[in-house]
Amino acid sequence: MSRSEFQKTAGSAGVIGLTALGGAVIGFFLQLFVAYYFGASTQTDAFFMASSTSDLLSKLLLGGSITAVFIPLFVERLTREGKDSAWEMALNVFHLSASIFLIAVIILGFFTRPFVHFIAPGFDAQATTLTINLLRVLLPSFLFLFLVDISTAILYSFKQFSLPAWLRLIAPLVSLISLALLARSMGVYALAIGTVLGSIVQLLFLMFGLRRQGLHYRWVLRPLDPVITRLLHLVYPFILSVLVTQGAGIVYRVLVSGLPEGSLTALKFSEKITQLCTIIFVTSITTVIYPLLSEKASQRDYSGMRETIASAVRLICLITVPLIIGIVMLREPLIAFIYQRGSFNASDAHQTSLALLFLVLGLTINGISSVLGYTTLALQETRASVAVSITSQAVAIFLFVVLVPLLGHAGLALASSLVPFSIAGLYFLYLTRFIPNLGHIFWHRTFIKIAFLALVLFGVLYYTIPFFTGMTTHHQLALIIQLTMPSFLGSAVFFGGSWLLHIPEMHELGDILKQKIKRVL
Repeated sequence: MSRSEFQKTAGSAGVIGLTALGGAVIGFFLQLFVAYYFGASTQTDAFFMASSTSDLLSKLLLGGSITAVFIPLFVERLTREGKDSAWEMALNVFHLSASIFLIAVIILGFFTRPFVHFIAPGFDAQATTLTINLLRVLLPSFLFLFLVDISTAILYSFKQFSLPAWLRLIAPLVSLISLALLARSMGVYALAIGTVLGSIVQLLFLMFGLRRQGLHYRWVLRPLDPVITRLLHLVYPFILSVLVTQGAGIVYRVLVSGLPEGSLTALKFSEKITQLCTIIFVTSITTVIYPLLSEKASQRDYSGMRETIASAVRLICLITVPLIIGIVMLREPLIAFIYQRGSFNASDAHQTSLALLFLVLGLTINGISSVLGYTTLALQETRASVAVSITSQAVAIFLFVVLVPLLGHAGLALASSLVPFSIAGLYFLYLTRFIPNLGHIFWHRTFIKIAFLALVLFGVLYYTIPFFTGMTTHHQLALIIQLTMPSFLGSAVFFGGSWLLHIPEMHELGDILKQKIKRVL
């Protein structure tokens, strides 16, 4: 990757990270409210089971697949026949899909009880009944969210990205308001109501955006339209892939339902932290390099692709390795500071910190697997991506079954961190067919320097954490000191050492930071 490409990647990654950060932060505060009101309890286990099951049902109904196939069809009609014809086609798909989803929601409403018994056989009677009721409340949300996906795709086709970006903030904000207003009177049902209201508000926002594009609503329903036949033909290959790739999710839910109360909640709370780290430090990088990889793939510049991959991998390691070490060593005061208040007690905090320990271990390899996955897509090798997805799900199921009896909910967390190793390995082996000397991406002195600095960072934290523990009897102030002081010293040592050891990515990041400071001043 050239210097200009690196600066463009890092600069754009910062913008994307900040955009995603807003929604993630609101969602994080939502988790704090959930922890305060309900702790890690049967109520939260039931809600997380119901909400994740709602997502599972949406995927099984091929909502995402229909949306993915719809976009090129809409753009093709828009280019060839104009806005009115494309909008008429969109309305037809909109109405037919909504009708199918509505029928599915009604059917699922009647068969919710046996479905929950299948997906969560380990829940006791109280947790099962609560999950059934919450799922019935949540069912309309995935109908509205499907319509949100279709509407968002249409706006993207018109190169309108600003309004859909605000949706990252709307859903968690509505849920947060609903919880604050209704938690005392309605309990955990306030969360489910907030989810449904959030999906409705998102759809209304997008309807406003479509009207601004001159797209006015009218009734169109032509089930025999050739476009519908073509759409179904394109969606059909996704069916097997979706059914197989959801197998791990089903096994995950079945196994976690048989674990002690609060296990699922501990996993979800720790996942929120790792997701926040992923969005800020990993997704922002991998998203930006995709266009660079696609451009070089179109030019058959395989050596250039290798350099882009190598630079991205080094940047991910530079950022995530100290983050992993810091979170692993400071996980208990971190969880206690964030969540331990109200109904969330010390036992809940310990369970959550244990899950976080194993989840965060996969942060670096998850970033690397994403880079290699984007490279495969840039080469338009979609069948390979599907094959890797299916294989990785089989690996996940095997790890879940083996590790859960040994480690409980921590086994699910550890399995989630190990699966990206198989994904990265499979992508790497496949990409060697196209990119010469791909193994050279890991042969760089930067990795030796990062490993050395990681050991130094570990030593700094190991000796400073006990020193700053218990410096005051005020609980929250003690936690703040225990978190901030070792983190500050460790960051100074690691990134200062990166600068002194002349790690190229560190100097590039420093130059970008200097430029941004100059612009502000």
